[in-house]
Amino acid sequence: MSVEYLKSIIQKSQRIAVLLGRNPAMNSGCEFYKEDFDYDVEEKYGRSSEEIFSSNFYHNRPREFYEFYREEILKKQGDLDEANYLIKRLQDAGKLEGVITRGFFNRCRRAGVTKDVQLYGSIDLNRCPRCGKIFDSGYILATTGIPKCDVCNIPIHPGVVLKGEMVDNYNMTMAAEIVSRADCLLIIGTNMSSPLISMLRYFEGGKVALVNSEPHFADRKADCVCIGDFAEILPKVF
Repeated sequence: MSVEYLKSIIQKSQRIAVLLGRNPAMNSGCEFYKEDFDYDVEEKYGRSSEEIFSSNFYHNRPREFYEFYREEILKKQGDLDEANYLIKRLQDAGKLEGVITRGFFNRCRRAGVTKDVQLYGSIDLNRCPRCGKIFDSGYILATTGIPKCDVCNIPIHPGVVLKGEMVDNYNMTMAAEIVSRADCLLIIGTNMSSPLISMLRYFEGGKVALVNSEPHFADRKADCVCIGDFAEILPKVF
């Protein structure tokens, strides 16, 4: 479908909920989302990223975990992308109900967006298990070995949801509320078969629009579909 149709949907909508997938971030250099990430990690560390990025590995090998966390996660976030900037423009215009993502790199926050829910936590919400003090990614990067709370002197827990941990129920509730209040659901960077699409069951608004870099057979469920280069499409939308 045409970008003009998508543009008209955005213009007529007043409460837009955005479901943000990983493709824009991957295209702008976020290594964690790239197809060869797992291969590179296994070659470098002798273990799969799934094994390392788990609660079990963190608790049993915290020094090795944080070496991986710093080098492969925090240092390889990539640049901000057109999706982040579009969402910021929607917020500035008063049209954004909120953005929901499974990403934890704080990309929208870095662009100035405040109405976001990161279902899997945030690299800037690392927490002391004892006193609850929060430490951002800069604090973790400035340390060596196992980063510890400067108050309690105990290891900090990473702010992201590791394999074997539960997604915060509060975040899920917030995401459901955002979608339920929206009059338009804008899906960017993923397809209609994504786990994010489970949020659709809370949507009671009008149009569902989708922008992605590749087509998928399930996308026919959306009212409007635009496939192509994010850098070309998104600046034209709003």
